[in-house]
Amino acid sequence: MSEIALIGDRDSIMGFKALGAEVYPVEGVEGAVEALKDAIRRGFKIVFITEQVMPERELIDQLLGTNPFPVVTPIPGNKGSLGLGMRRMRELIVKAAGADILGEE
Repeated sequence: MSEIALIGDRDSIMGFKALGAEVYPVEGVEGAVEALKDAIRRGFKIVFITEQVMPERELIDQLLGTNPFPVVTPIPGNKGSLGLGMRRMRELIVKAAGADILGEE
């Protein structure tokens, strides 16, 4: 079994299936939430979700509970980036370093 899953629109993620990743084609945030629940239940270590269907971080944290896995990471879809990945990285750096060392947006 692959340890990596991708959740998003079919056009953005299907190519990853050829690399051995599990893919969950969905159409919207609700579908992404259900797919994420399944990925958590199945024990994936890394889940990439396209930004267009990415649930709110609070909901993801609630679904994960105290589990450290899977690591859930936003990726741009085939329509481009919404900036969620960079925003999340900035939040984590501020939390770890206590300052925005990347500079203001």
